Amino acid sequence: MVDDVRVLLEQSRDSLRVVRSFEGEERARRADIAEAARRLASAEGYQGLTIRAVAAAAGTTPVTIYRYFGSKDGLAQHLMAEWALETIGRLRALELDAELSAAERISAAFATLVEWAAQDLHLLDAGMSSIHGNTAGMGIGLWRPLFVELVRSALADPDWEDDEQRALVLGHVLTTCLLDLTSGSGDVAQIRDTISVAARLLFADVP
Repeated sequence: MVDDVRVLLEQSRDSLRVVRSFEGEERARRADIAEAARRLASAEGYQGLTIRAVAAAAGTTPVTIYRYFGSKDGLAQHLMAEWALETIGRLRALELDAELSAAERISAAFATLVEWAAQDLHLLDAGMSSIHGNTAGMGIGLWRPLFVELVRSALADPDWEDDEQRALVLGHVLTTCLLDLTSGSGDVAQIRDTISVAARLLFADVP
């Protein structure tokens, strides 16, 4: 499922249409550019993530950035996809009390996710800005598989299915919480409590 999530996240990038796979040196070069972009985004957020600045930081040209990522939003959404996939891995490795109920596990995991997000607010700002400013691409609509995968990771159950759309609803609450974080609309403790309560309510009757 994680590979499917990666594909869907990458497809959500604005204006980029990859017509062939990147291999060898090209793949490594693209990764180097993404890492330079991540450092810039972490330091300065969406506004500082300009194509010219990324090209300078990566020792390449703006044309190369466009070739590999399609646009500034394509680059920012790539960074958000990588952050999301890293978060799935961290949730899978998260050690939670085995006696917790499903609702308690998801509540604790998503509260921890908010704390991780708060540690890199500028990067989060770049990613969220690109998603919600993207009118040409597929945007947030393709993030449902990610929401499901986050819940599966919290439950340590790769086969869990979102038959009642609980993960979808919790994912939209999470999106609002992340937007609140980047806009400064609430402190981390309040936002952490919001996602915790939402998770407990949505999954209260899950065995």
